[in-house]
Amino acid sequence: MFSRVRFSLLLSFCASLALGQIGTSTITGRVTDASGAVVPKVAVTLVNTNTNFQFSTVTNSDGLFRIQSLQPGPYRISFEATGFKRLTRDNIDLRVGDTLPIDVTLEVGSVTDSVEVVAKAQLLETETSATGSVMEGELLHKLPLYQRYINSTLALVPGMTTDGYAYGGCICGYHLAGQRSGHLGIFEDGVVGNDQFDGTGTIKPVQNSVSEVKVLTTALPAEYGHSAGGVINVVKKTGTNELHGLASEFGRTRRMQHRLFFDKYRNSQPRAGSPDGQQVQFQLPEANVGGPVVLPKLYNGRNKTFFFFGYQKLIEKKAAGQFGAVPTPDMKNGDFSFGGLGNQIFDPTTTRQLANGNWVRDPFPGNIVPLSRFDPVAQKVLQLDPWKAPNNPGTVNSDGPVDNLLFDEKSRTFFEDYSGRIDQQFSTKFKVYWSYTYNHESGLGRQRNVRLKDFDAFEGNLSPFTQQNYSLGKTYIFGPTMINDARLGFFRNRYDTFVPSYQKNYAQILGIPNVSGDLLPSFADNGADKFSADSLYGIPVSGPSRNIGETLSLRDDLTKIQGAHAFKMGYEVLRHRLNATVTGHPSGDFRFDGMTAGLQTDGNPVPGTGNTFAGFLVGSVRQAMFDEELASWLPRSWIQSFYFQDDWKFSPRLTLNLGLRYSNESPFDTKYGKVSNFDPTAIDDLTGRTGAIVHPGTGVNHRYNKNFQPRVGVAWHPWLKWVFRGGFALNTVDIKYPQFRAQFDEYVANANQQRPPGDPRPLYQISHGPDPVAFNIRPNGTSPFLGSNYDARSADWYDRNLRNPYVLNWNLSTQYEINANLLLELSYQASTGVGLIEQWQANAFPLDFGKNNPALRAAVFAAPQNFRPYPQFGDVLIRSNFGHSTFHSGTLKLEKRYSRGVTFTTFYTFSKAVDSQDDDNSGSGVAPVQNRGLEKARAIFDRNHRYIGVITYELPVGKGKRFLDRGGIWNHVFGGYEIAWIQTLESGNPLTFGFRNSPYNYFPTYIGNRRPDLVGSPHLRDNWKDFGGDRFNSQNINPIIDINYFAYPAAFTPGNAGRNIVTGTPLRWAQGSAQKNFSISERFKLQLRWDFQNALKTYNFNPPTTKVDFKNPRTFGKVNSDPRTASLGGQPLMNLTLQLIW
Repeated sequence: MFSRVRFSLLLSFCASLALGQIGTSTITGRVTDASGAVVPKVAVTLVNTNTNFQFSTVTNSDGLFRIQSLQPGPYRISFEATGFKRLTRDNIDLRVGDTLPIDVTLEVGSVTDSVEVVAKAQLLETETSATGSVMEGELLHKLPLYQRYINSTLALVPGMTTDGYAYGGCICGYHLAGQRSGHLGIFEDGVVGNDQFDGTGTIKPVQNSVSEVKVLTTALPAEYGHSAGGVINVVKKTGTNELHGLASEFGRTRRMQHRLFFDKYRNSQPRAGSPDGQQVQFQLPEANVGGPVVLPKLYNGRNKTFFFFGYQKLIEKKAAGQFGAVPTPDMKNGDFSFGGLGNQIFDPTTTRQLANGNWVRDPFPGNIVPLSRFDPVAQKVLQLDPWKAPNNPGTVNSDGPVDNLLFDEKSRTFFEDYSGRIDQQFSTKFKVYWSYTYNHESGLGRQRNVRLKDFDAFEGNLSPFTQQNYSLGKTYIFGPTMINDARLGFFRNRYDTFVPSYQKNYAQILGIPNVSGDLLPSFADNGADKFSADSLYGIPVSGPSRNIGETLSLRDDLTKIQGAHAFKMGYEVLRHRLNATVTGHPSGDFRFDGMTAGLQTDGNPVPGTGNTFAGFLVGSVRQAMFDEELASWLPRSWIQSFYFQDDWKFSPRLTLNLGLRYSNESPFDTKYGKVSNFDPTAIDDLTGRTGAIVHPGTGVNHRYNKNFQPRVGVAWHPWLKWVFRGGFALNTVDIKYPQFRAQFDEYVANANQQRPPGDPRPLYQISHGPDPVAFNIRPNGTSPFLGSNYDARSADWYDRNLRNPYVLNWNLSTQYEINANLLLELSYQASTGVGLIEQWQANAFPLDFGKNNPALRAAVFAAPQNFRPYPQFGDVLIRSNFGHSTFHSGTLKLEKRYSRGVTFTTFYTFSKAVDSQDDDNSGSGVAPVQNRGLEKARAIFDRNHRYIGVITYELPVGKGKRFLDRGGIWNHVFGGYEIAWIQTLESGNPLTFGFRNSPYNYFPTYIGNRRPDLVGSPHLRDNWKDFGGDRFNSQNINPIIDINYFAYPAAFTPGNAGRNIVTGTPLRWAQGSAQKNFSISERFKLQLRWDFQNALKTYNFNPPTTKVDFKNPRTFGKVNSDPRTASLGGQPLMNLTLQLIW
């Protein structure tokens, strides 16, 4: 079916004779005579001086002309009319997405006479109302952007903020104009480059093949969809009539990389596990070549056919010194006393209920589990000893060791990227292009505290990733007033996970009967801290998987110039599909938490007792879960859009941008209709209760047909050097797919073995094995939940009336052209997200349930599952339009166009971002049955103050420069120097606090997040950078926040600390580069370049620990890590580049 769809779309494309316009530019203007009267029927010819591609039109009765679908680059334009001298204007630099006004006045005379005008285009944006920034590819290549990701340009844009220290390889940490990362659209040569799932994975263009990047933030034209959170518009380079290229080697050794701030040893110093010091190798070889397609004696493509090819490869082998934790020899011998600090542990086999109904459990004497009580399975795991040995004194707290392992977090990463483009001019009316980008990533995981890969939850896995983006387009100009455009795109990615324990029959090796040998059984929660007893110090495992996603896109539009109006109308269709298969836990997920805790009389654990690792040694299973995939997850989605735009030149000084877009998205469905939903009125076939999983066999939500998106903007140019602009846009958000493998209940068979609610006895010994699991498969291919404790039975509830969220954004700005090369801009940007999709717990009772009835509250606490609205289910997560966000910002920006060897952009932004959640489909905090408005707070990416300064400078020394303007040895020694600098200053991200080890009882966390009470107004202490005299031992680091600003909330209360209430540590970061250019010949140039990341050595820091723990107060409020090499704000390092350019 999908192949037929692709073939049909290809036929439609071929019939359209067109080329899409996203990623291209426009030149417009008015022609007058000396008296100011308009001149109609002037022949206008535009030539790209690199390729000699020509574009022609004539002025209309209003003297207006418009030429569009232009690639960025240098142009020459000429005007001819009877009775007037021919006028030519050269050196026009057209940028991506520009609508460049060129108004001219013709002189009376003969057309054989000519007037040459050499003038730079104005900096003022007088034709559009959208806000954004443009970066030329050559400038980006000059800037010291580490790993050269195009996404890193977002860090240089007003209106952008990050949560944490964003990584340029993903847009997941970037937020434009206060919106969610997944709402940001990336277009490469005009076609969609976002992944099919949450949109944060994107194609990665090869930087040396990029002509320009334009980032749009608010008030986008109607042709832009799938981009409610802004746009990254990437246009790739084309070949020219001259053969040009480069070959480069970019890299560093360990002597060029400073250690992390909390790393005890320098890179070259021996340490445990690395007797020769840390290995550091970074290489980024790259090359490109472009020119005319010439086949000697067969074909000469000059002025007609051009190619461009780019390549880069990243090879990185690195290690970062880190502290972690592993079980101590005492723990492996059953001793959990921890010098008297350990939580008291109890013998699960002594669990019993007294005649009065109270539950009791006896403690292990001395907090020691006798070796004779070790389960045979635990003994075999201890014999294999999957953990690294402790090698650092560290300390202990009530749960176990802290920082008793110093290890090198080793990483091996390999990226390979290709980029190609071909352009063909058949005539001045008909042009075609083809573009392709390929990305491949592979590497080995960063093993931390687990030495055997088979036992390593994620770091032992091999996960190669490949993605490709194709686009094909053509344009046909019917005449001076009509152009038809289209583009066909295909984006594909594939992500595999290979698990080393797969099919090694570990169940037999460890001695667990009645269990599949497909995987190593999991013995702990893989979401728990890898360095804690709750995760058994990092040994839960995951299964293999394969995910393949594809997006096919087609865009076709028609532009008609009518008087002062430039009308554009078009149609766009996107077809998304994703094929996903996952092996979950066929060999079982066994849980031991709570088995060695003391018991309250109702059977609940006594807070602050027990140790999960001790429970594993004893082998007493609390819960065992098994699953089996019965079908692959195959979601499909269609998104169709129509758009209309009118750029109306209302007067010579006033332009109106009026647009309307309409989108329609198919309801969520999968191939073959294998979808599920929770129906609160249906009868459950397992229990007979109201509320059941249903399988509608078709889309789970109603189609929403009201996605009208108006766009309005104005650009007023009342004076020569001033322009005032404003715009408003409504943008809908694509829903595409819910969370990964959601709405797929019962197509993965699930079995849960667990005691009934309120019964704390062990289920069985792990060495005795579970009861055999035999799933019941229904005729429709689904399998009902298997088990009697329904706490582990979950359901996804997709609101049948869920609609596309929408984002309103608007802007006001004024620009003042100080001189021909200097522009000052003051702007205001704002947005609000309405009906954003969030996922919340629907199967919860109120926080104050039983508040005035002690007996009821005690019964609820003893067996909360029985009091849930749907007791036959555990989590019932409802996905609907719950979310809301607001954003306001003001920016002062100064921009200098290249002149006298200098270009710079500098701006300061003050902003405020508020939301209910930070990502789509998230829903932490209080449940909907509570007041969800309590979660509306500062967004995690709210950075109130932000300053960015970017400058490049060619030193005025050497041949052709102001000083020592001579060749020879003088120029070789003193000429050809350039420097570049990026300075970043930002306030910190906000922090949210939790707590642990409270002595009080609370309802389960599905009722709502547990946050502490506030005793004062917490903040970073004034001298927070004073970490004390021993930063290499986390226990001796000074906290940056005082724990005494907090307190444990009273029993059965949620705590009054809000979300994101304290501003964290700021970002202070500088990047610099210096380069020397050597002229080998007229065509060849050699460049030596030195890049610096964190050039001023101002370390930045990851968030402090925010779990309030008065039992272990020394763990709170401490910063003990800093961002790595590839992250914004990373450690100091240098890279050396040798580059040949021709």
